[in-house]
Amino acid sequence: MDRRTFVQTTGAVGAVGLTGLAGCLGEDDNGDDGDFPSESLTWMIPWGEGGGTDTYARQMAPLMEEPLDQSIEIDNREGAGSMLGSEWLTQQDPDGYTFGTVNPPGWSFTWRAQEVDGWHPDDLEPIAHSGVFGYTLIVNDDAAEEAGIDDFGSLRDAYADGEISGFGYQGAGSDSHLSTLLLREEYDLDYDSAVPYDGGGPTMEAVIGGEVAAGFATNTSAVAAEESGEATAIVNLMDIDLDHVFPDIDPITDYGDSLAWITEFYQVQVAPPETPEEEREVLMDAIQEATEAEDTQEWEEETGNIVEFGDMDDAADQYVGSVDEIESQVDDTIGGFDEFQQMVEEEEDEEE
Repeated sequence: MDRRTFVQTTGAVGAVGLTGLAGCLGEDDNGDDGDFPSESLTWMIPWGEGGGTDTYARQMAPLMEEPLDQSIEIDNREGAGSMLGSEWLTQQDPDGYTFGTVNPPGWSFTWRAQEVDGWHPDDLEPIAHSGVFGYTLIVNDDAAEEAGIDDFGSLRDAYADGEISGFGYQGAGSDSHLSTLLLREEYDLDYDSAVPYDGGGPTMEAVIGGEVAAGFATNTSAVAAEESGEATAIVNLMDIDLDHVFPDIDPITDYGDSLAWITEFYQVQVAPPETPEEEREVLMDAIQEATEAEDTQEWEEETGNIVEFGDMDDAADQYVGSVDEIESQVDDTIGGFDEFQQMVEEEEDEEE
């Protein structure tokens, strides 16, 4: 949708003269000469540092700075399963200098599950998408060694036998929360307690530190978990093949139906409502250059992270209308969002 505002200046020539009028038309709202961008930009990540979304952004941002000829600051605004940062983004000036990343369809699920008021995912303006990622399960290496955990089956047995304690997930009321409940209800993962954290980074740190024995990590942050020498990725919750990165990883589809509809996500860059298309096109072009850069291709090869460029229309396809789509999927899988809330309440009652 073209949301540019055209200003009519009837009689302006007579009031300010040709020179004055030219000066007015030559400056934009930031008082510069019309070139965008003319100052540094802010890239909002609605998760904590170290998670998958943050890792992608920190790979891409330096490579975008050259074509934009400006610096980019990463601004982590975690909380409420990415809703706090997303809501903040909807309230920023629509000038192109602030943009962010969201992760549909999980992002759309969380918005609907938390019954957020005041804004809708479709309100945000599309820029581009830059990759695909999703969930794995990681386990603390000490806990794994003591309990003999090397796949989903042995993880399940260790919880059932009380050999390990605590399971971490990414945000109460989020897609990760539903996935946690599904693992218990449909895949017999009988964890004693489930603990919410603000994103993949904090969850990974909790597993590495032994605060919980196992938990969710994106495939991106799972690489960092393994590099720490304190945790190992043991289960792939996506349909995407990760064997080239994690050769011994166990696919969840060996134990039940695919969870890809709630465990695979896009890295979608969006701007505040009413941000003009011209500014978003500049950002889109910089994102494309960053995804195609040699450094990014090498990073993709080394880490197994999936980098792909999608333009403004492709980005819109990933989230505009996605709330309706996720509602349909939740209805088919568990009977609707009311059933999800009931599952959450039952979990809380069990842990009291």
